[in-house]
Amino acid sequence: MFEVRQLEKTHIQSAVALCTQANWNHCVADWERLLEFNPAFCLGGFVKNELAATCTLIRFGPVGWIGTFLVLDSLRGKGHGKTMFNALLEKAAQEKIATLAIDSSDAGRPIYQKSGFVMTRQGNELWSGMCVGDEDPSTLCLEPGHWPGILSFDAKHTAVDRGFQLQRLGNEPGASGRVILENNQIVAFGLSRPGRMAGSIGPVVARDFSSAKKIINALVADRQRMDPGKGVALAVLDNPEIKQWLAEKGLQMRRRNVRMFLPAEVPVLAGPMVFVSTGLGMG
Repeated sequence: MFEVRQLEKTHIQSAVALCTQANWNHCVADWERLLEFNPAFCLGGFVKNELAATCTLIRFGPVGWIGTFLVLDSLRGKGHGKTMFNALLEKAAQEKIATLAIDSSDAGRPIYQKSGFVMTRQGNELWSGMCVGDEDPSTLCLEPGHWPGILSFDAKHTAVDRGFQLQRLGNEPGASGRVILENNQIVAFGLSRPGRMAGSIGPVVARDFSSAKKIINALVADRQRMDPGKGVALAVLDNPEIKQWLAEKGLQMRRRNVRMFLPAEVPVLAGPMVFVSTGLGMG
C-alpha cells in the first residue's frame, strides 16, 4: 500500500538517500530548511512505512514553488508520482495558493501538463564542475548590516518577498555571501552553501553581467576555501552571456529544466537581473 503523509525530521536521511539515487546535490540542510519553512507542504510517499517518494513546496506569498519531486527507482511506473503530485496540488488548493510553479524535467513534464501547468520559454539549467574563482576588491563579504539592502534589492528584481529564505541560506553553517555596493547601495549580491557533491551557488542577483561575474567568481573562491577538492554547482537562468562565460571557465551544463506555471505564467524569480536561481526547485 502506498500512503502519502507529511514528512518529519526523522525522514531526512531517507530523503537524502532518494536525492542520492537521483544524483542530486541536495544535502541534509536543504531538507531541514524545507521542513522549517513549510512543513505542511513537505509530503512523503511511504510503502510499508519506508520513504519511497517526496514532493515539496516552498511558498513565496501567493506563489508556491514545487520541488524535490522524487520516486524510488524500483517503484516508478506504478502511478505513485501522480498520486504524490495530486496530493500536493490538493494541499495547495486548500491553502488558496494563487499560482504554482515548477522547474520541469523532461520526465515529469507530461504529469504537469495533464494537471494544467503551462509551458514557458524560461529555462533553468544546472551547470557544474571544477573551476577557479578570484576575488575582485569590489566584492565584499556579506555582513549583517547588508541585509536590509539585499532584501529590498531582491524583492524589487524578483517580484516576491523571499527574505526568510535568503537570510536562512546566508546564515547556515558553511555558507558565504558576497555583495557589491555603489554609494552604499546594494547593486549585486550572491550566496553559496555546502552541497552533497559540490558547493551550491545561488541565488545571484545583479544590476549587470559584469557585476554578476564578480559575485560568482568570489563565491567560487569561497567554496574552494570551504570545500577543498569539490566543484561547484549553480542553476542558471537563460542568459547567453553567463552560460558562455561558465563554459569558458570549464563548467558544463548537466540538465535543462523548463519553468511551468498553473494557471498562467507570472513574472517572478526571473528577469534580466536574476542571473542564478537559488537552485532547481527552490525558486
